[in-house]
Amino acid sequence: MGYAYAGAFKARAAYDHSCEVTIYLDRKAKKCGLGRLLYEALEKELKDMGILNLYACIACPIGQDEYLDMNSAEFHAHLGYKKAGEFHRCGRKFGHWYDMIWMEKIIG
Repeated sequence: MGYAYAGAFKARAAYDHSCEVTIYLDRKAKKCGLGRLLYEALEKELKDMGILNLYACIACPIGQDEYLDMNSAEFHAHLGYKKAGEFHRCGRKFGHWYDMIWMEKIIG
């Protein structure tokens, strides 16, 4: 029904205590607590590994959109992530341009 994972935030050693996190859920699995459970387990493992900062890169629609909404940004905010940056019209999928926001959560 879903999965979450973490990867390097940047390849340079200076960023070894930061990582990028991602979560994907089946539409049927949204709003039932699975996302929170996955991220809580991931955060615990990352903290145990010495990771201090988590970053999520999230595509955001420009106005109303049939393919994408703000659910991911709202989900991350609900889990304690704060908006750290925004890029405009930098992503393209489904034949549409999208903004991108970076959200961060400090866990250490």
